[in-house]
Amino acid sequence: MLNDLDYSVKWILAGQLLLAVCCAFYIPWWFMVFKPGQAHDWTAGRAGILLALTAACGLGGLLANVHGNNMTQVSRVLFSNGHAMVAGVICYIMLMALTSLAFKRPVTSELLLITGWAVLELVTVNILYGANVFTIDTAKLYLAIVLAAFVVNMVLYVLYYKVDEWLAYKLAALPLAIDGAVMLAVSAKILI
Repeated sequence: MLNDLDYSVKWILAGQLLLAVCCAFYIPWWFMVFKPGQAHDWTAGRAGILLALTAACGLGGLLANVHGNNMTQVSRVLFSNGHAMVAGVICYIMLMALTSLAFKRPVTSELLLITGWAVLELVTVNILYGANVFTIDTAKLYLAIVLAAFVVNMVLYVLYYKVDEWLAYKLAALPLAIDGAVMLAVSAKILI
């Protein structure tokens, strides 16, 4: 089936898989570096290796996915990808205000990652639909899955500073696991 895929869709697939691997490296790095009661040394020894692998897979996956999205010829769309990106920026600004003002949650880079990931996935599913890789029902299902993952990620983002440090330490890995699973599911559906 891989040989039957359009060249641009192979880039999307590679990007999705690399981003899922990024999540797989990020989780043990998080547990190694941010354990409560210990010094947070991001780059020492194994932590440094995991961080480098996380960054390489994340950046490589993002670039491959965006390249594939930009190269793919579409014959139909569910929504404008440009509008999705603008909506993502507006959503980020609104969530930054809401989480900091209403929930007193410090704004961290995770909010940008959560929002940016959701926009990337929504656009990718839209493009896969537009390239006839996904049917309308499949696209709607995966859009719903991405939006559900986004909502869960935001709940966990807000809860992080509301629960005790050990629970926060454990809960912080869930968005990574969820996002990685979503990207693996998208990848699997591309291949089917």
